[in-house]
Amino acid sequence: MRAPDAEAIALRTTAIATRPSHIQAVRFSGPGALDLLDVLVTSRLFIRENQMLHTLLLDEAARPWADAYLCQDEDSVIVLAEGPSVAELCAHAERVRAERTPSAEVEITVLTGEQSLIGVDGPYAWEAVSAVLGPEILGAPYLSFLKLADTICFRAGKTGEYGYLLLAGNARTAEVWKRLLDLGASQGLVEGSLTTLDYAALENWHFSMRALSEVDVARSLTPLELQLQWRVDYEKDFVGAEAMRARRRAPLGRVTCFISVADSAADSVLEVLPGQRLHFDGREAGTVLWTGWSPVRAQWVGWALIELGLAWPKIRFGVRPDGGATVETRSPPLLNNRSLHVDPHRHSYQTRANDDFPPLVIS
Repeated sequence: MRAPDAEAIALRTTAIATRPSHIQAVRFSGPGALDLLDVLVTSRLFIRENQMLHTLLLDEAARPWADAYLCQDEDSVIVLAEGPSVAELCAHAERVRAERTPSAEVEITVLTGEQSLIGVDGPYAWEAVSAVLGPEILGAPYLSFLKLADTICFRAGKTGEYGYLLLAGNARTAEVWKRLLDLGASQGLVEGSLTTLDYAALENWHFSMRALSEVDVARSLTPLELQLQWRVDYEKDFVGAEAMRARRRAPLGRVTCFISVADSAADSVLEVLPGQRLHFDGREAGTVLWTGWSPVRAQWVGWALIELGLAWPKIRFGVRPDGGATVETRSPPLLNNRSLHVDPHRHSYQTRANDDFPPLVIS
């Protein structure tokens, strides 16, 4: 995976705007909505109005099926999900309702269709969004959302930077998109792509459903190997819970780790691709799952499935038993994200030259 350099650099230094059609938005309402969602998702449903919960939907084998945010509205829950199509998501919910909670009264309404989403990510994303929607969004904490007159603004994102998802009717979305690009041009905002969002998620160790599609072995992984147990409540009876508990009782052989290429030679760097085997001390010890080029670091980074006993930072592996490129396990993130230091109440894109920020790259 290689995102356009201009987009990737804008994401880390200014902002990008995207049309995230890969995210499905569905509303669950009715007196049985929470009962159904409690069975669908892995996390404990402790969520207040206008808050968001980052969780997972699993299949019966405990493999991730959807990466989702649950957003508690006044009398309903909006689900923002990546992975399945909207038809697959609704069919899955109806099937689980019939099998697990047949008495639950639930209405499932597809939002993405007559409405659509816009994403804005970057250290100055807040400046572009507030210019279009108003200063109210500046006070929204991470994993919360605001209902404005005709737009819902979700404070989320998986890039390590300020991130916003805007949901509105299609006509309003077209208007907001045009204004974002027009007003954002003077603030360095550029139009971005899903590839750039995936690159940023990879670089900051955010889980992505698309990372599981590159290599066959990745499709069998559970939250245990993916280091996503923080999203799992083992006391709940959710879809995949039995398989998840059984997997937890078995010995853990390998886990996913963050890696970066340790070589500098370009011809060696290009050899590190998903599916390649990693070798340690003359034997196979892991598999590369997902890789991407980081233009900020001028280096390939990625995820690998590595033997548990070697899953420590600063361990080096060869891509071939007889040499080739060398990769090194790292503790994420590899960047000192600019958004950690930008304060909407003190900073501005226009005056950034006067600000003293630490280097982006963490050695």
